[in-house]
Amino acid sequence: MRRSPVAFRIPLLAFVVFAVALARQGEGRAKEVITGLPDPAPLIGPVTRSQSVPLAVAARGYQRGTITGRVILPTGPPVNNRIRVTLSGPRVTSMTAFTDNKGRFVFGNVSDGIYTLEVMADSNVYEPVTQEVRVIYGAHPGLIIALKEKMGSARKSSANIISTAELDQNVPDAAKKEFEKGAHLSDKGKIQDAIECFRKAIAIYPNYLMALNNLGVQYIKLGKWPEAVEHFQAAIEINSKAFSPRLNLAIALIEQKKYAEAIEDLNQAISIDSASPGAHLYLGIASLGTEEVDQAERELSTALSLGGTSYSLAHFYLALAHMKRGEREQAIGALNAYLEKMPKGEKAPRARQLLERLKQ
Repeated sequence: MRRSPVAFRIPLLAFVVFAVALARQGEGRAKEVITGLPDPAPLIGPVTRSQSVPLAVAARGYQRGTITGRVILPTGPPVNNRIRVTLSGPRVTSMTAFTDNKGRFVFGNVSDGIYTLEVMADSNVYEPVTQEVRVIYGAHPGLIIALKEKMGSARKSSANIISTAELDQNVPDAAKKEFEKGAHLSDKGKIQDAIECFRKAIAIYPNYLMALNNLGVQYIKLGKWPEAVEHFQAAIEINSKAFSPRLNLAIALIEQKKYAEAIEDLNQAISIDSASPGAHLYLGIASLGTEEVDQAERELSTALSLGGTSYSLAHFYLALAHMKRGEREQAIGALNAYLEKMPKGEKAPRARQLLERLKQ
């Protein structure tokens, strides 16, 4: 007896609907994973910038792909303000996204193919950066895009400072080679490979302070705070006057809300480099965490004085300090200053909410 073709169409239609539902469910889960990543912290350590930009691979969903990435400063820390990222390619009209305070960006619902990402930061300081990305099935790496400073840029940052205490003329060439390879891999976002190289460098020369520091940096990028703290402390044991591991240790402690311990290390960092706006910024934040409002105000103001608009985030925390003291007008002024400098900053929505509340 011959079956009607209709009998085959209904199950097939049900299968298609089920597949589409799975695709949407998978896409939703991917977004949850992206937004659920831990906060990375600014990190201090030399990074070797790659001379050529490789073809990268972005994550792919069931039917459409998702391109995710992170923008970092030339010295390694993620950017903490909104940077414009533009996606273009033969199959899409130009799309624009902005990084969050962790330097992350996302482009969803992208079909397979080769695309170009363009990152535009402060044109007075950084060159535009472009990178190609291929979207294919089954791959899930993240993109790491490093900004490049313009030649002759007037910008100065303590993140570029390596104190004399961190330099060691006795490091064997084999250890240096592994360190440089690790720094290069870290710059490309290959964190696990970088960890292996830094470990090899330390195995060759156990007192390699900067390898210990950079190994700790990789663990901070992975959100592994105890491991990061362990390696920063090991670097400090080699030389207590080294600036980079001291500041990075404080950052890792703040991420764990260990504010009192962080303050001790930040004071040490400032005694090594009193001109570091980053050290003063974090000391201000940690001081707020321990309710030392007067000290927080002094340190945040110092960060602004030393770092200028690059440290406009200090305005937001100054507003919180004024609010803790009941200084309504000063808090409003600080929030307005933050929004003027960073209208699309990570704290901007919260700043506007606080302003509305203060003006009622």
